[in-house]
Amino acid sequence: MEMIICKKLMELNKEKRIPFHMPGHKRKLSAQDIIQMDITEIRGYDNLHHPEGMILESMEQLKEFYGTQKSWYLINGSTVGILASVSAVCQPGDEIIMARNCHKSVYNAARLLHLNPVYLYPEYSEEYDMFLDIREKQKEEIKILLEKHSKIKAVVIISPTYEGVVSDVAGIKEILAPYGIPLIVDEAHGAHFAFSGDFPESAVSCGADLVIQSIHKTLPCVTQTALLHLCSELVPADRIEEMLSIYETSSPSYLLLASAEYGICYTQEHPDRMQEYVDNLKKFRRKCAKLKHISLFTPEENQVYDYDIGKLVFLTKSSNLSGAELFRFLLDRFHIECEMETAFYCIAMTSINDTAESFERLEEAIFAIDEELECVPRMDTEDPETTKGVLFSQKPVQCRPVWEVKNGEKKRIPLEESMDEIAADYIYLYPPGIPVLVPGEKITKEIVANIKYYLYNGYNVPALSEGTIEVSCSGDPLEES
Repeated sequence: MEMIICKKLMELNKEKRIPFHMPGHKRKLSAQDIIQMDITEIRGYDNLHHPEGMILESMEQLKEFYGTQKSWYLINGSTVGILASVSAVCQPGDEIIMARNCHKSVYNAARLLHLNPVYLYPEYSEEYDMFLDIREKQKEEIKILLEKHSKIKAVVIISPTYEGVVSDVAGIKEILAPYGIPLIVDEAHGAHFAFSGDFPESAVSCGADLVIQSIHKTLPCVTQTALLHLCSELVPADRIEEMLSIYETSSPSYLLLASAEYGICYTQEHPDRMQEYVDNLKKFRRKCAKLKHISLFTPEENQVYDYDIGKLVFLTKSSNLSGAELFRFLLDRFHIECEMETAFYCIAMTSINDTAESFERLEEAIFAIDEELECVPRMDTEDPETTKGVLFSQKPVQCRPVWEVKNGEKKRIPLEESMDEIAADYIYLYPPGIPVLVPGEKITKEIVANIKYYLYNGYNVPALSEGTIEVSCSGDPLEES
């Protein structure tokens, strides 16, 4: 057998790419030191699922630092934290309020538990095709939903979003408190909030009951490392631990545990590095105000509740480029690899391990591209047969439960012929993994047009295969809900 993956990864260092993407360590870890930590549950080295020694002691320190009831290391990423959290507070048949921009892992939890999702749609920017925050009108909607649906057992939101937009977690929890309903916050992209007052306040200290953080995204930790925080007494800790033992591997990686602990300790013990990182961010953002065509997303212009300045969202709508073209220019011409791109923007993710030199290289590249934009032909971002790519210009209608459709007979048909059918698979853009369609939802003309728009503009839509989509074979009449 030939080593293909290893060779390809070893070649990456020769390419000298500058990583403005996750993981937050930015490839500045010593591989030799890490390999020496790869053990199993040998005598004297504790067990993640039954911690009594060093792992328990380390998690006690986590609890003290974050000010939680209990905190757990996760070595299956935030996904396992979300699955465990939802499973700990819900029973099959329960209802759950889900922000529609939740990660696909929340949808999978609802599917596994046969939950009935009630969707909450955060504020949406049609200009940038981007979800924003949960505002006063959505809070009022939560109140209405709580009165209307008696079986709601949890509310799940994402804050911050992939683009760095933060919602009023404390305000949402205030609404839920009289009902005794837990608030679960997917704070995957906000693990760094606790380390500097220049970032938004973490959901951990804003009243959320369960908070999940992907520390590998913005802290110097290896991929798959995450944290789950229990922040109130509303959810029993032993229930969380039971669910973690179900969803998380029974052979947890000590290498990942050590990396998680190291990344948190390093960030905590180096406030000077954190301040240098924040200063570099602020300096970079000030300079970008002078760009002519490209611009940075700002909380002031978009009137969001709060915003993570560590997310550099380069808006290209007023330029001659699409976000996808900007992404490719940065990579091909300047060896700078960003996190993701859409038709309207390109995201550069930053962390404490980004140096002043890295920011200078990004600045030089962005300004060089910005100067040339008038000479670059604009990409045609709309096929004559598609509509504007507004993710939820029409809210999908759930006609059948997810689990019913996924367990039933399915078939693949051309996307063009799928109107009025029932989706049998998740259709989502990746990243960030927000479903355009959920199994059991009706496929409309507008949804088909939007999917075609995303395909035409080069988005990654994993569930589509050669222009076909999976639909339900059930002959039952539609029962819209």
